[in-house]
Amino acid sequence: MKRNFTLCAVLAAAMLLIPLTGIREKAEEPVINVSTQDDYDGFISVMKTDEGVIEEIPEREYLIGALAAEADMSHHDEALKAQCVACYTYALYTKGSKENGEADISDNTKEHQGYLSKSERQKKWGDNFSKNEEKATDIVESVLGEAIYYEDKPIMAVYHALNSGTTQSAQTVWKKSYPYLVKVESPGDKLAVDYTEKVGFTYEDFKEKITKIDGIALGEDEEKWIGQIEKNPSGYVLGIYIGGNEVAAADVRTALELRSCCFDVDTSEDEITFETYGYGHLVGMSQYGADYMARQGSDYREILTYYYPNTKIK
Repeated sequence: MKRNFTLCAVLAAAMLLIPLTGIREKAEEPVINVSTQDDYDGFISVMKTDEGVIEEIPEREYLIGALAAEADMSHHDEALKAQCVACYTYALYTKGSKENGEADISDNTKEHQGYLSKSERQKKWGDNFSKNEEKATDIVESVLGEAIYYEDKPIMAVYHALNSGTTQSAQTVWKKSYPYLVKVESPGDKLAVDYTEKVGFTYEDFKEKITKIDGIALGEDEEKWIGQIEKNPSGYVLGIYIGGNEVAAADVRTALELRSCCFDVDTSEDEITFETYGYGHLVGMSQYGADYMARQGSDYREILTYYYPNTKIK
């Protein structure tokens, strides 16, 4: 359930989507690199997707790698601490709910959350490796072992890069309710340079992409391709009519590779333009919002309990 922003600069690529599905099945049996220690506690088994292997990684190392994959190291320390606790909590959540008996979590960001090994961190950070490695290590060690709980169980601590000024509930996005994944205001997100993005499609390109959605057929009259759009009060698109059929916003987002399901649509003679607001699935903690809150004086615990209400950190 792997994408970066700063408060006064461009918030670049961040989380991509964290769905509710488990680790996908593989055609071949994965290779398992088993730790030499008998005690499994303190390790997280990670499916390394590109290599097709499972590695058991000490929690401290895993969190450094997850922080490197998911966070912008220029963010405020308190925001990074919140990110670290969220990453650890999510790993505990997947570990507790795994069904296939293989790995606790995948490093595939379309399934779970990212993880970068030390060599991968060196490649990503380049000349800044030593500085960022030291910072990430300090952040991890300051909160190591802390997690977010609801009724004494680790929560599904999903997060996203940036929202439209309001997070969305899991019920709205995934049609499944969680008492800690509810709508909260996140006004700082609107200050991000990348708060909006416009993407234009020629009618030919739009047709090619959108008809990949099952059941979509477009007629000859281009003016009738885009119909009514239903939104909730915070601008999240609940449904849109395309070619006379109601289509889920998530399907449109995937087909057109949009940044979020908060969008407006404008048509002209030459193209169809989508203007999106925010980046990601918009559920749970906003990474940009966390950085904004930290710079206003909130500590990591205040950030986490704000974005995940009804929870405790311990």
